[in-house]
Amino acid sequence: MSPTTATIAEAAYAFFSHARFARAMSILVIATALGTHLLRSVVGVAGLTAIVVSELVLCGLMLIARRRVVRWNAFLPISLAVFIAWCAVSYFWSYYPKASLVGIASQLSFAVLALAISSTRDTIQLIRAIGDVLRVFLATSLTLEIFAGVLIDGPIEFLGIRGNLVNGEGIQGVFGSRNAFMLVSLIALVTFIIEWRTKSVTREVAGWSVLGAALCVLLAASPVGYVTALVVVVVAALLFALRKMEPSVRRGTEIAAASAAGLGLIVAWALRGSILEALSSSEVLQYRLLLWSEELRLAAMKPLEGWGWVGLWPRKTQPFTVMNSGSGDIHNSGLNIYLDAWLQVGIVGLALLLILLGFAFARSWSLATSKKSEIYLWSPLVLSLLLVSGLAESTALTEWGWFFVVLIVARSSAELSWRRTKD
Repeated sequence: MSPTTATIAEAAYAFFSHARFARAMSILVIATALGTHLLRSVVGVAGLTAIVVSELVLCGLMLIARRRVVRWNAFLPISLAVFIAWCAVSYFWSYYPKASLVGIASQLSFAVLALAISSTRDTIQLIRAIGDVLRVFLATSLTLEIFAGVLIDGPIEFLGIRGNLVNGEGIQGVFGSRNAFMLVSLIALVTFIIEWRTKSVTREVAGWSVLGAALCVLLAASPVGYVTALVVVVVAALLFALRKMEPSVRRGTEIAAASAAGLGLIVAWALRGSILEALSSSEVLQYRLLLWSEELRLAAMKPLEGWGWVGLWPRKTQPFTVMNSGSGDIHNSGLNIYLDAWLQVGIVGLALLLILLGFAFARSWSLATSKKSEIYLWSPLVLSLLLVSGLAESTALTEWGWFFVVLIVARSSAELSWRRTKD
């Protein structure tokens, strides 16, 4: 190797292995994941694809440069690998192979980006990066909503902003729907409170951030989001109570809480007919029930293997056109992660997804109740938001929702994986 080549190699190694580059990449990747709707609206699918591919290359170079400090033995959780592998294998029996190829590529891309920044940044650094990005996105959303709803009193069509700030019908921000905006605002609220509790930012920044996120939650006016928020408040109260208990008392309380939750689910399932009938007057639930019934009918045709993984629904592809025409609206997902997973990858895929989410929740819950630092509360609370909202949205299966799921899976696995202490 010539001296010039050696100098260039050393400079490249110093650049890609530097902590500042890892921090910049984490912010860039998180912003891309959260901004998929915004980027797709501004630069199109081709532009978003180019951005994601560029970030994959940069993350690959970063991992190569930092290969001596990355824990490769725990880099990829087994439960995550098995679920992704099953989704990829579904290409071979997919009813829509071209759309499946795109969906699999998207799933792999966001998973790799999440794994890359998870392996090069610790939990508090990731929370800080997520908080910084969320502050910008929520401020941008409020600014655009004020512009649309007050200044021009009309929609911004290409961004999906309807200008509903004044009439109280719920704002969308730069996330495409009020449910997505509500969920992002709730994640932001959790993140900002964790930043405040851990003194990761100044008191003034934390205070204004929490106030802004709470305002966004109210302006989103999403019934799905309100129910999700209520459940997560209960989860947060239980976590804070468990953290103050002695280990012997904590274990019994956890068993009692899990038993009560299980009993509640059994009762809800037994009374599902009465519950759905009582809620059937809600327009929000009516079109979901119609869509879910179509999903169940089609999923029953291919119960074990599913129709093939696709992620976001292609609008001009069967059988999704059938469900959209039947529900009278245009959807890009099944509005339920569990039914959506069953439809696309069958009972086998749904079981693998539940195992993946179950391991992640159990590990993050264990860390939150046993570790002293409050940074470990972030993962179970955010995962709870994604799982509960998953009963009425499919956010956790694609793009930024899937990115957060993989990030939580990777962080919890890195802390508690049985491979963590092995060479």
